[in-house]
Amino acid sequence: MKQFAVIFALLVSCSSAFAGWAEDFEILKSVPRSYEDSGSICEEVARIEVAREFPAPQYDVLVGIAYSDGSRVVGELDLVIVDNNLQKVIQVGEVKCWKDVRGGLTKAQEQRSRYLKFKNANKVVNYVSTSTKETYSPEFFAHVKEFFSMAQKGSTNQGFDRELTYTLKEMHDRRYEMIRCQNLGQCARP
Repeated sequence: MKQFAVIFALLVSCSSAFAGWAEDFEILKSVPRSYEDSGSICEEVARIEVAREFPAPQYDVLVGIAYSDGSRVVGELDLVIVDNNLQKVIQVGEVKCWKDVRGGLTKAQEQRSRYLKFKNANKVVNYVSTSTKETYSPEFFAHVKEFFSMAQKGSTNQGFDRELTYTLKEMHDRRYEMIRCQNLGQCARP
């Protein structure tokens, strides 16, 4: 009887993971994003998962906001959480799905430091979405105080603040599934 309970629990776990991907896949089908860059799938899945915690219409979760000094792009913010009631960014997240998890965390921390140093240097900062080309005023980002790092399943025990529902291998599999769907014309393309 105990063996049956273990098998049943395993089946429920597997089916709920599949149901989670089926739901995420339906959302991603309409997102015109290139998945050539291996990190793109992690950013999009992170956007979906964070949006469940910060739901519309009060919040928007944006992916890929580049910041520049007007002449060159200095960096990109992977995830940006906007409180529409307050009309400001409340959190910024760096998403890194790397085989070397600690290396990914180091990179996320370096990117956060670079952004804060640049933002606090009393320079004009321009913000633009890498996908929609929409621009945002510096005041929109003026009061960001909360940052988080996010990576594949199992990464919080390596120092990340949050982790995705999927392992690194599952994220790679999902990426190929999205590329295949786009090649078949069943998913939006950039």
